[in-house]
Amino acid sequence: MNQPYGFVHPPGYPPQRPKTSGLAIATLVLGLAGCLALPLLPAVILGIIALTQTGQGKQQGRGLAIGGLAAAAFWTIGWVALLGNTMSNPDNHTASPSSASCATPPAGHANICTLKPGDCLRQPVGSATSVELTSCVSPHSTEVIGAFTATDGPWPGGGELKSEALDHCQRIMAKNVDSPRLNAEGVYTDLGYLKPEREPWKQGVRTVFCTLVSPDSKLTGSVLVSGADLAVPTG
Repeated sequence: MNQPYGFVHPPGYPPQRPKTSGLAIATLVLGLAGCLALPLLPAVILGIIALTQTGQGKQQGRGLAIGGLAAAAFWTIGWVALLGNTMSNPDNHTASPSSASCATPPAGHANICTLKPGDCLRQPVGSATSVELTSCVSPHSTEVIGAFTATDGPWPGGGELKSEALDHCQRIMAKNVDSPRLNAEGVYTDLGYLKPEREPWKQGVRTVFCTLVSPDSKLTGSVLVSGADLAVPTG
């Protein structure tokens, strides 16, 4: 009786299993580490090569390569969503004040980084991009009576800071301003505040200055009481 031939391995030896692809293992490891961002590109490159190595049973590990690529895709989508959200809303970014946001103002002027309680201003202003200083002895419209640190968050455009400023500035006015003298002299004043503009706010500047404003510039001499608290922020 004829014996069939066609052995695929020597008699008495078990068949050898294909080796597991090292690149497939590396793809899985790098894909799972995609939360760190840097491993994502190597994971994709090695994963593509590993799929070729493990095709048609050449080597084992095709599932590992596919799993690594899937993990890399998941982390890539997450990073794209995170970066897209941050770039679409730049006001969410905060950092320490930089030299650009605290540049030296022109002579006779102040900005949000150089203004201080006790300073007198020639004209009433709504922001401290650059304000003109004047002597408190001569007639002026505005005096800085104190400061507070605003709550962190997106830049408060419009009147979004008004409620917080009113609370802090009323407290500072009661503490620092010589209201009886102003009333006796018949000087009408409004309570106001100077907040950082958008760029300084994005750089981390949160100091808001409380001001007392005379619309008809009838302030002469400082409105502050003797020994007023001139700290920034005003305690």
